[in-house]
Amino acid sequence: MTVEACCSGGFRLIYRITGNSDFVMTVESPMDGRDVPVLVAGKPSGETMGIKRVDDHHTLTVLKMNGKTFGTSKSTLSADAKALTLETEYTSTAGGQAVGKQTQTWVRK
Repeated sequence: MTVEACCSGGFRLIYRITGNSDFVMTVESPMDGRDVPVLVAGKPSGETMGIKRVDDHHTLTVLKMNGKTFGTSKSTLSADAKALTLETEYTSTAGGQAVGKQTQTWVRK
């Protein structure tokens, strides 16, 4: 994941997903909770993220597919800004994930 400044004080999140099929997913969020499109390979995917900055180290996100909520996520940036932990709860399979809780940690290289 790459994070860049954009959107009048917000951030552009660029996820490079590798595996069975490689792709790039991009989100440009003003970080105020507004739903913004999730782009896959530069095209709208039907998914949106409403990311709200709580403070310098925490965000809350609502995940939607075609306007219907399928999950929520909380993120925590470590004090040294080297690790980002995401705790996501999927309430529907609409986004392609299994229902349940998932924790991910992204470490800065």
